[in-house]
Amino acid sequence: MEKKRIKVLIVEDSLTAQNLLKGILASDPWFKVLGIVGNGKQAVEAVSRLNHDVVSMDIYMPVMDGLEATRRIMEKTPVPIVIVSSYYQPSDMALSFSILKAGALTILPRPVGPGHPDYLQSSRSYLNTLKMMAGIKVTNQRSKHAPRPSIIRSEPVKTAPNNYDRTKKRAIVAIGASAGGPMALQAILSQIPNDFSLPILIVQHIDANFAAGFCNWLNSSSGVPVKIASHGEKLLPGHAYLPPGDAHLGLIEEGIIGVSHDPPESNLRPSVNYLFRSVRRVYGGKSIAILLSGMGTDGAVELKLLKDVGALTIAQDELSSLVHGMPGEAILLEAVCLVSSLDEIVKQMIKN
Repeated sequence: MEKKRIKVLIVEDSLTAQNLLKGILASDPWFKVLGIVGNGKQAVEAVSRLNHDVVSMDIYMPVMDGLEATRRIMEKTPVPIVIVSSYYQPSDMALSFSILKAGALTILPRPVGPGHPDYLQSSRSYLNTLKMMAGIKVTNQRSKHAPRPSIIRSEPVKTAPNNYDRTKKRAIVAIGASAGGPMALQAILSQIPNDFSLPILIVQHIDANFAAGFCNWLNSSSGVPVKIASHGEKLLPGHAYLPPGDAHLGLIEEGIIGVSHDPPESNLRPSVNYLFRSVRRVYGGKSIAILLSGMGTDGAVELKLLKDVGALTIAQDELSSLVHGMPGEAILLEAVCLVSSLDEIVKQMIKN
C-alpha cells in the first residue's frame, strides 16, 4: 500500500526559487507538490480549491504579499503555513512577529542552491520543517465570508455543565497556545494589572530561534514581567515565564520551575500537554489552565484531567480565535469550565 504523501503548495514569484524548492521536495518521497503559484492572491485561491497539507510561502511578491495571503488563508481556509524567504534574518524580530501574528507557524530562510556548502543542511531543514508542520491538524474551517474577529471582543461567558468551585484559592496560571497565540497572549498580558499575584507559565508553539525575541516582544506591552525560564528557578508572583527555545516547560515542585529537553510530544517541544500535566501533578485543582488559539489538539486531553481535579479550565472562544483547533478540541472533550473571549479570560484570571 502506497504511503500517504504530504501535499505542498509552493508560493514563490521567482522561477529560479520555484525550481529550487520543487527539486528539493522531489528528492524526498514523503512529498508531493500539488501546485506552484507566483503571488499571494493565487495562493488564497489555490488553497480554497485544493486540499493542501502545508503551504511554503514567500513574503515579498507582486499583487499580494505573503503576509496578507497568510492572513486571508488563516481567516477562510486554515492550513499550516511556513514562510520561506531569502530576505529572512533572525534579527528581524518585527518581521518575524508580524508573520506569526498573521497565523504562519514559523519562518525560515530559503534553502541555498546546489553547489553551496550549506545546500544539504538547508534543504534538510526545509524538508523537516514542512514535514513537522504538515502534521499539525487543522480542525477549524471558517466560513469563506467570515469577517476577521477583533482580538479583544466581549462575548458572554459560557459555563460548562460541571461548574468549577468558585471559592477555591488558585496558586498558578498555565496557558497554552499555537497559531494565533502571539496576538492572544499579547492581548491578555497587556491587560493584566501589575499587582497580579499569581505566576503565569506559558507555552506557545514557536520556532526555537524566536524564543528570546518573543519574550522581549511580549514584555514591551505586558502588565507583568515576562522572562525566559531557567531550570530550578523559583516562581515569583505576578511574573510570566516562557520556556527557552526547543525545551519543555513544567514544574519540579511547588514554586520551582522545571525546564526539560525530554523528547517532543506529538512532534512538539515545548508541548502544552507537558505543561498541563506538570501543573496537575504539582498544583492540581489550585490551578487555572487556559487554551488559546491554535491548530491541532495539544493540551486538550491534559486540560480535561485538570478540570477533573477541580482546576478552573478556560478555552478561548471561536470568535476571538484565529484558529479554533486546540480550544475547540478541548470543548469537544468537555475539558473546559468556561469558553470565553480574551477580555473575559483576563477578568477570570484577576477574579480568581
